[in-house]
Amino acid sequence: MKKLISKCKSFIKNDDKEAQIKWSLYGRVWREIGKPQWKWLLGGILATIVAAAAEAYTIVLIRQVIDQGFIEKSMSVMYIVGLQVIAAFGAKSIFGYAKTLLMAKAGLMAATGLRQRIYRHMVRLNIANFSASRTGELMNYYTVQAGAVLTLVTETIISMVHNSATILMMVILMFWFAPQMAAVLLFLVPAIIVPLIIIMRKKRKLSRKSFGIAADSSNHVNQTIQGIKTIQSFGTETDEIGKFRDIERASISNAYKQTQLAGIQSPLLEIMISVGLCLSLIVGGHFVTSGAISTGDFAAFILALTAAYQPVKKITGINGGIQTGLIASENLFRFLDAKSQITNSRGAVPIKSKKLRVALEDVHFAYNVADGEVLRGISLDVRPGQVCALVGPSGGGKSTVFNLIERFYDPQSGRVLIDNKDLRNYTLESLRKNIAIVSQDVFLFHGSIADNIKYGMPCATMEQIVAAATAANADEFIKELPHGYDTNVGERGTLLSGGQKQRIAIARAILKDAPILLLDEATSALDTQSEKLIQSALRGLMRGRTTFVIAHRLSTILDADIICVIKGGLIVERGTDKELVKMNGEYKKLKDIQFKEDKKKSPKKSSK
Repeated sequence: MKKLISKCKSFIKNDDKEAQIKWSLYGRVWREIGKPQWKWLLGGILATIVAAAAEAYTIVLIRQVIDQGFIEKSMSVMYIVGLQVIAAFGAKSIFGYAKTLLMAKAGLMAATGLRQRIYRHMVRLNIANFSASRTGELMNYYTVQAGAVLTLVTETIISMVHNSATILMMVILMFWFAPQMAAVLLFLVPAIIVPLIIIMRKKRKLSRKSFGIAADSSNHVNQTIQGIKTIQSFGTETDEIGKFRDIERASISNAYKQTQLAGIQSPLLEIMISVGLCLSLIVGGHFVTSGAISTGDFAAFILALTAAYQPVKKITGINGGIQTGLIASENLFRFLDAKSQITNSRGAVPIKSKKLRVALEDVHFAYNVADGEVLRGISLDVRPGQVCALVGPSGGGKSTVFNLIERFYDPQSGRVLIDNKDLRNYTLESLRKNIAIVSQDVFLFHGSIADNIKYGMPCATMEQIVAAATAANADEFIKELPHGYDTNVGERGTLLSGGQKQRIAIARAILKDAPILLLDEATSALDTQSEKLIQSALRGLMRGRTTFVIAHRLSTILDADIICVIKGGLIVERGTDKELVKMNGEYKKLKDIQFKEDKKKSPKKSSK
């Protein structure tokens, strides 16, 4: 007996963290997802309870039919009971329909609110969160886990309420009609609850694992779609298929274990119910023959017992949905609680000046401290109207300078300044509205060319859009397209060539008309003829603006006011083209190598 008690205590304590759920989670799910829709949910719950009560009332009527209609042979009772049966089932149908409508409304409202909240949180996370997270995981929050949470709050909970209310009413009826028989069956309760708790805890562990597998699957499919050209170029289709097969095998194994747990519930319940029914027949027969209860009481008790079976069975099935929903809630709240490190500082003010001076003051920065610093004490000062070019080998820190100016990251030490004031003293919205960027990896949104050009200025007129496109040497090719400026560019601009996408991006920057301009190889995808035209357009755009240029083709930055050679996170040389050539250092080496290669290359073919 002592050993049994010890095992029970150990079972109740349950130190397996993967099988545990914090009680505070239940409250948070209600406060943040259920409570905003409390009126609809309350209406649905009340309608459910009334529908369950109407169903229970039909069992009360059976007692009257047997005792008064059959035994006492009263036809008037039969007429009255018949009408009451119609009324009971009518009430059940009406309130069942009301429950469906109310819960649908609650579900739709909750779904919209939750998905909007996830999206708002996602777009406001700083870049570091996206580089640390996988796309598949982010999409998993929005689809799979959000869906599981919503199912928990609406369908699962209302089903639990309905079945619990039905069970409670059946138990009350059993004690009302035959308390002696009901007391005998109480010993079956632990025999039902204990196995269900064990199954519930195992389901929690499997649910946690299933979300991880779902994220892996989504990520792999997304990665395949994004990298299909690379996969086919390297001929690694078989390898990728094998990786996906391994993920799906893990999914099958996990799902099969969940099915085993779900499948064992029904047999256990059926055994318990059959034992209870057997005892009821034996004990009830004794009570009826002794006159302790009437035949109607006995019949009503048996009907209430059998009527409780289906709700109990459904609750054990619903339990799996509850565990999945709770685990999904736990994961989703962890994601929503993730704080962006890049936020508006207290007292931050908007940028008002239209001519901005940008400086870096002894800036040290590392994406990951364990990997070492990317920038190691960079200082730089660029005045309005000046063009600062950043050159040097890949990995030296040029793109990082851009990331810090846009405040996608903050330096570990040192400061990035605008008009002698730390970036962190300005609001993020005003900072980024005052910066226009054209990168070598152009991203276009699914939509028309006009929509993409005016992306930074949604109120721009068609005349302004055309003017910007003309300045970017894009108007000519746009007009040749079937629908002109209304032409859809496809997802990520896949329906346009690299040069066309780049010119759209330049037009977008021209239209934004920001005082700070960041050009990351802005002409890299253009042929020689277009490059000259774009360089002319960019010179007009850069006039009066603080401009930073990352350049691998040194021919594009010969006229820059400041050229910085960045190597190993340091500015090893700085000056004009002539000054740097005279130094006969890193810049001179880069220039000599590149101009020799340019002479060897044949003329480029003109691209659209």
